[in-house]
Amino acid sequence: MTDTTFGLRPATARLLGLLAVAGMVAAMAFYLASVTSLPGRAGAANSDFDMFHTVARMALAGRLAEAYDLHAMYAAQIELGGVPRAMTWTYPPPFDLVLAPLGALERTTAYLVFTGAGLALYLWAVARLAGRHAGLVLFAALPAAVMSLRTGQNGCLTAGLAALACLWALHGRPGRAGVPLGLLVIKPHLGLGLGLWALATARRRLLATALLAATVACAAATAAFGPGIWGAFLSAVGEAGAQLEAGAYRNHRMASLHATATSLGLPHGAAAALQAGTALLALAATVAAARRLAPRPALAVALLATPLFSPYLYDYDLALYGPALALLLPELDAPGRRAWALPAVALAWVASGTGMVQNTRGAEDGLVAPVTLAGLAAAALLLLALAALRRTTPAPRPSAPGAPAAA
Repeated sequence: MTDTTFGLRPATARLLGLLAVAGMVAAMAFYLASVTSLPGRAGAANSDFDMFHTVARMALAGRLAEAYDLHAMYAAQIELGGVPRAMTWTYPPPFDLVLAPLGALERTTAYLVFTGAGLALYLWAVARLAGRHAGLVLFAALPAAVMSLRTGQNGCLTAGLAALACLWALHGRPGRAGVPLGLLVIKPHLGLGLGLWALATARRRLLATALLAATVACAAATAAFGPGIWGAFLSAVGEAGAQLEAGAYRNHRMASLHATATSLGLPHGAAAALQAGTALLALAATVAAARRLAPRPALAVALLATPLFSPYLYDYDLALYGPALALLLPELDAPGRRAWALPAVALAWVASGTGMVQNTRGAEDGLVAPVTLAGLAAAALLLLALAALRRTTPAPRPSAPGAPAAA
């Protein structure tokens, strides 16, 4: 194999990576500029992080249960000086535990700590997974990372945890790999693909460690906020389901097949059936890849299938394409497969960049009808990966359940 990346010179590949990092830093600068642009509302921004910081302050004040009530949360945002947004808070209590310390910090400082830590983990873990393909991979995953950083979301954090789990699993450290996988309990549907891969390949030590890490995180949240917080959380999840059925969720930032279907005019029932059927197919593809492919391509399939499992998926969640493409693109950089790379990058941009384009067109302010093709692009990317990897060498059988796989 040559030192080039899909025929690109090393300097060109590095330039792509630098452009990607510059874009991510610019996204953070965009947020920081926005928090000072609201007259009389210093330190406030109409962004997702504005809600995160409000919840963090409520948690420190012993009022976290109010965050899971739509009307109480709206009132609390006004009371605490945030920009009110009528949104149901459905994050599990372990994520509240992550946010709580940020409530002791000024909003801008809290943003820099939260997004800076997530971005550092994301860049390091994805670059380690991608090797000499890191520049191209970071460029391919740029839109989702930008949307995560410019809104103060957790996409880079969750994708960084997924990347770290893959990195340690591939380096024969299943005990370590289970920790970041278990910590994805902060956003459980984003860990399903990796969990299925581990289950299908009988990596018992990895699964046991993941279960232990998730249990500890849940126990810590219960100790911090009281057992009643779980009832409030489950009530909010039920309310979110009712809102989804009623069409209350705006589709322009969503990246699921359900959102694509409803944005094109399908009723909720048909969209839910499409989502469920696709999720089952994605599950089957993940299990089949785990059993038939070598670890790297099988993990790529698992991560690419993950966005197809849940109707609750947003553009920033597709930062998961960072580790997915870090695993996939090196597999495609071989004779007979390189033609698949450009379509893969294009589909990743379409899936994760739809929200950015819709915001630019005015969908956030209701100026245009939000139509999203993100879900279709995500499904097409998984199909492309399966087609490109169909001639991959079968996975070697571990000598014992839970034995580490070769990188």
